[in-house]
Amino acid sequence: MLVQDINLETLLHEFVAEQHQLLANDSSEQAISHQLAMKLAGAFSGWHVDCEYNRDIEKIKRLIYAISPEGSTSEHNVVPDIIIHRRMTNDNLIAIEVKKSTNQEQSFKDLSKLKAFREQLGYQHTLFIRFLTGSANTGLAEYEFV
Repeated sequence: MLVQDINLETLLHEFVAEQHQLLANDSSEQAISHQLAMKLAGAFSGWHVDCEYNRDIEKIKRLIYAISPEGSTSEHNVVPDIIIHRRMTNDNLIAIEVKKSTNQEQSFKDLSKLKAFREQLGYQHTLFIRFLTGSANTGLAEYEFV
């Protein structure tokens, strides 16, 4: 997928090759997200790339979404893994949620939250990524533009 003339699929494959050790060691999702954010910052000049940024201009970022398929929707404080935006504006480009293959948590909550980022906060794009971690066979287990 192209976003602002940047091929995100190519960028993700480059990231996997560059960060093989980080993924093979099954490092934390926060460590993986940080390194991915640094890679994205190099590609998206003129934008802020932040990890776990919990602000919507000056207030705490909140969204209404379901956390399980059986659950009802409710409002939650949200801390996205990575966002590409312009701080203190409503100019929101991409929200990203990252999971590791060794994390057995279902993706429903992340996908529901990403959909809410688009619908409620006007993010132009949202992306869910699950990285293969914890072995010599690292890579992209799945990624989906929501």
